[in-house]
Amino acid sequence: MKKRDKGIQVKYMKKRAAVRPIEGRFDRSRNYRRAVVIPALAERAHLPLTIESLSSSMPRDILGDTLVLVVVNNRLRESGDAANQIELTEQIYDNALTLNWLKDKSADGTLPLAWIDASSPGHELPPRGGVGLARKIGCDSVLAFLLELGKAIALDDFIFFSLDADTVVSPDYLETAGHELQKSGCTGGVISFKHQKADSAESQAAIDEYEAFLNYYVEGLRWAGSSYAFHTIGSCLCFTASGYIRAGGFSARRQAGEDFYFCVELAKKGAICEIQKTMVFPSARISRRVPFGTGKRMAEAAVSGRGPLLAYDFRAFMCLRELLTAVSTYTDAGADRIYAELKNPSTREFLESRGFPDIWGRFQRQYKTEDAVLAAFHRWFDGFVTLKYIHYLTEKEWPRRPLDETYQADFYRSLST
Repeated sequence: MKKRDKGIQVKYMKKRAAVRPIEGRFDRSRNYRRAVVIPALAERAHLPLTIESLSSSMPRDILGDTLVLVVVNNRLRESGDAANQIELTEQIYDNALTLNWLKDKSADGTLPLAWIDASSPGHELPPRGGVGLARKIGCDSVLAFLLELGKAIALDDFIFFSLDADTVVSPDYLETAGHELQKSGCTGGVISFKHQKADSAESQAAIDEYEAFLNYYVEGLRWAGSSYAFHTIGSCLCFTASGYIRAGGFSARRQAGEDFYFCVELAKKGAICEIQKTMVFPSARISRRVPFGTGKRMAEAAVSGRGPLLAYDFRAFMCLRELLTAVSTYTDAGADRIYAELKNPSTREFLESRGFPDIWGRFQRQYKTEDAVLAAFHRWFDGFVTLKYIHYLTEKEWPRRPLDETYQADFYRSLST
C-alpha cells in the first residue's frame, strides 16, 4: 500500500469508520482486489440465490481475489412499538438461520465468504440504524482489514461492489464491471439493471412502469445537461476504495436513500460512469422496510391497485436545461446576466432562496478559471439540490402527471434525439 494511501485511510478510519469483526473461513492473508458488500435483513430465503449467482459462473481467479461480505443486521427488538417488535422478532429469527447458513457455506470453500454479525444479542444495530449503516459497516470493516494486511493494493485499484441480498447478477458481473470502472478513471460506476420477473401480471406491470419512471428521470437530467444524470440504486453500484473514502462513506444515519446521497458525494469526487456491458437484477418483491423505492412501489400497487404512476412534468427539465445552459454560457458574468436568460420566474425564486448571487460571486472571486467556477457551481447545485429544484417547480408550476400521457410521452421520446 502506498504511503499516501495509508495516511488517507488512517485518517478516515479515525474520524468516520464504523468497524465490526469479520467472521468466516477465508484466507486472511490474501491480497484481495475487490469486495462485494451485501446487507441482509431476514434474507434466508433469498441470500443463497445471490451467493449462487456470484459463485456459479465467475472465473476462479476473479472469484478467488474477491471477498464476499454479508452484513447480517437488525435493530434491537425493543426499538419499535408492539407491532414492530413482532416483526423484529421474526427478522431476528430469520437472521439466526442466515448466520448458520453462512457458517456452513463458508466451510465448503467455494468462494471467500465472510460475514458480520450485527444481529445477535449485543451486536444489533442502534435503534435508528438501517441499510445505510449496514452498508457502511461492511465497507469500513473491509478497509480496516486491508489496513491490517499492510501489503494491500492501492486504494485506486481496490473496488467495492454494493449488492443486495435478494439480487442476482450476470456471470461476468465482477470482471466486466471492475474493468469498465478502472478503464473509465471514475470514482464510481452504476451498473445496468433490470428487475427480476414479478409473481403476477399486475405486479409485472407495476415494476415495468416503475422502471420507466426511473429511466425517465435520469434521461431528463441527461437531456438537461446535469452532472448527476445517473441511477442511484444501492444494488447496482461499484466504486474504488479511494473514491469511497473521499466521498465520506455511506451515511450511518439514513434508513433509506443512503445510495442516493452517497452517489451524489461520489460524483463530486471524480464522476460516476455508466456500466452497460453487464447487468444486475434486483428483486421486484413487495417490501415495507423503507419509505420509498421498488419495494414501496410494489406494496402500494398490491394494496390499492396499480393506479397511474405520476412523474415530473417535462417542463421542469426544460427549466433545468435553461438554467444549466445559462450558467455554462455566462460563467464570467454576474448573477443578473444569468437571471436574464431564465424565462420562468420560479427558477430565479429558487436560486434566490438559496443565496445564489452571493455564492456565485464567491465562486468567481475564489476560482481563477471559468472551468473551475463551473465545477464549483455543479458541486453546489448537486444531485440533491437538483431534486429539490424539480420538486419546487412541481409544487409551484406543474403538478406530476401520468408518465404515459401523450404530452409527456412525446417529450420522453424526444430525449433520445
